[in-house]
Amino acid sequence: MSSIITDLEKKEINMSCQNTKPDPMLDFVDRFVRFVALWGGGLMIVSLMGITVIDVTLRYFFSSPIFGARDVSKLIMLTAVALSVAYSARTGGQVSIELFTGMMGPRITRWTEVFVRLIAIVMLIILTWRLWLSGLSASEFGEASLALEIPFKPFYFILSLGMLLYAVVLIAELPLFLRGRTTNIKPPSH
Repeated sequence: MSSIITDLEKKEINMSCQNTKPDPMLDFVDRFVRFVALWGGGLMIVSLMGITVIDVTLRYFFSSPIFGARDVSKLIMLTAVALSVAYSARTGGQVSIELFTGMMGPRITRWTEVFVRLIAIVMLIILTWRLWLSGLSASEFGEASLALEIPFKPFYFILSLGMLLYAVVLIAELPLFLRGRTTNIKPPSH
């Protein structure tokens, strides 16, 4: 009996997914987070590679590494992650543990996903707000990197905007989950 219900529920979900029209808001969010991640995050990765190659070359051949290369590298990595986290979430690149999904039906799974995403949205909005406030007060407290004393203020703002973009992705995906559709997209193949 339970297999019949499961098969019926699967057919219902498959039928609702066949008659789907592209969501213009989600399409815009997809294009925007892809642009930010690939251009912003990509530029940071190329910069990190350049600094690392130059630092290792100078260290190996001239015994004179770049002073503060670690400070710069850490801040570049932070920026790359902040600019890419929303794209990673949108393409399903983050770890997800589905412990009880096999035991639950599609309807319960859908509402569980909606509930978890609502909690995540609230958490990300609070995180965005707190990071923004930390950025405003960072220069007051002299928060900076150790060797080069690069101020942390702009990096708090970058992190804040990255978390806000992640929240926007989750908000844009909510209507699809409420309609019982899947939200993950495939990364571009080119």
